Amino acid sequence: RTVSDIIYSFGGPSAFARFFGVSKSTVNTWKRRNFFPPDRDVELVTEAKRRELTLSYEHLAKMRCESDAT
Repeated sequence: RTVSDIIYSFGGPSAFARFFGVSKSTVNTWKRRNFFPPDRDVELVTEAKRRELTLSYEHLAKMRCESDAT
């Protein structure tokens, strides 16, 4: 699972940006870097659960470890 996968599961970059109160260019930067800022973890996991999406803190931690390895 990638940052891009998560963004699209929330409805795409525009919908994701609106929900999280950031610009679309910020979302595209996160997507390009395959990285979410850690201070967004609680919002991401909470909203994913509300939408019945599979996303956990463990998923986010694993994504960060994989990003650091490249």
